[in-house]
Amino acid sequence: MSQLKRTLVVVSLFLFVQAPLPLKPDPQLKISVDLLTAMVDTRAASAPLHVWVYFRDKGLKGEAGRLQAVMETQQTLRARCRWRRSKVRPATNLADLEDVPLSTAYTDRVRALATRVRTLSRWLNAMSVEATAEQVRTLASLDCVAGLDTVRSFQREKAVAQPITRFLGLPSAPSPIYGPAFSQLNQINVLPLHQQGLSGRGVLVCLLDVGFRKSHEVFRLAHLVAEWDFVFGDGDVQQNLDDPKDYSDSHGTATWSLLGGFKFGQMVGPAFGADFILARTEDDRSETPIEEDYWAAGIEWAESLGAEVVSSSLGYTDWYQFKDMDGKTAVTTRAADRAASLGVVVVNAAGNERRNAWGHIIAPADGFNVIAAGAVDSSNKIASFSSPGPTYDGRIKPEVCALGVNNWIAQNRAQDESDYYTRGSGTSFATPLVGGVAALLLEAHRDWTPAQVRAALMNTAGNASSPNNDFGWGIVNAAAAAAPAAAARSSR
Repeated sequence: MSQLKRTLVVVSLFLFVQAPLPLKPDPQLKISVDLLTAMVDTRAASAPLHVWVYFRDKGLKGEAGRLQAVMETQQTLRARCRWRRSKVRPATNLADLEDVPLSTAYTDRVRALATRVRTLSRWLNAMSVEATAEQVRTLASLDCVAGLDTVRSFQREKAVAQPITRFLGLPSAPSPIYGPAFSQLNQINVLPLHQQGLSGRGVLVCLLDVGFRKSHEVFRLAHLVAEWDFVFGDGDVQQNLDDPKDYSDSHGTATWSLLGGFKFGQMVGPAFGADFILARTEDDRSETPIEEDYWAAGIEWAESLGAEVVSSSLGYTDWYQFKDMDGKTAVTTRAADRAASLGVVVVNAAGNERRNAWGHIIAPADGFNVIAAGAVDSSNKIASFSSPGPTYDGRIKPEVCALGVNNWIAQNRAQDESDYYTRGSGTSFATPLVGGVAALLLEAHRDWTPAQVRAALMNTAGNASSPNNDFGWGIVNAAAAAAPAAAARSSR
């Protein structure tokens, strides 16, 4: 494809997404370069492509129609969602046009032409579908369609292979309560908050991950509010216990245990008293990478339920380039920042890419309002794998760090096992520690906004006086961050 053609495609897609045009566009120009490439590379003409279908508008008539739709949508917001949004928006403007449902007239037309509908996104004014190359061309001819793009794929950060070493620089547990988890909490100064009675109680936390072993002993005291499997479309995020080869809930089990697990003498997460929402957005059995439409659907669903904190460990693998890590390009980044603008604290893994060809942070950690979590070892040194900043547009990343080397985690290695623990490494495991601290801050300060939580974490972290693109603002100091004045000082 010529450079001129490529430029025309990109410019055309941008214009059609932004606003209706008076002239009927060439359908071919609605299709992104990446999707055109995928269509050419498809081996069989009938092979399904995973496609974003972006609409020109919400199908509403005039300004009066738009205002009426927003008002009606605001009335449907759940009480918990309304309360959280009220921290960042006036009571008369809790909803906006992005919250309005997609036009059923538009979605029905697409549904009739595509092979399968995957997800719908109000925020993106788009739906993701499976469609053949020929179906894509037909979809592009619809007047209601602004543009089509490929659904990009990511690989969740797997546990990094690290030799199990003796913990250095951190004291052993002085109390039998915490067991081997003491060190990872002590390093980020969580214990003083627990001693004050804080445990995340009343704070609604969502984890986006693979499946979760809900039957593990570490979750017996956990308060699960809601769960949804976006891959299989059902209400059970635990793997199929009838399938002897299905261990797809191992990673989610680990991250949930780090954030909110509790088992006397074995594991205590920072926010063990929180309320939880669990979203399964990846099928790990076949190493299928997570696709951004499921992640975007997951965070949109969690926000609608009133989630106050979202913890996610997502990694880059394909399609995007470093220039796209600019805080406004990747679908997951846009969804994460949208959630933050509605009052949700979003914590995401910085990535395990330091030594890889990619070598940068990952989406959606590049988000302007996303708290990117880097990993350190027990000696407070940056982990050899922890992705460095900056973002493409030059912002310092990550924001903060927590332990990500040889973390003590709940895990499963057999179908009927519910009491197994081991160690694992990765920014995936630093992330829920930071997310758990965010929940503690919100319990202590129910009126704090995401910006205040982010500022408090950064202002009080160990490297706050000289942030850099390895540690960011440094290792989290939970007790200091909870001080009332911590969020008042501006962060860089």
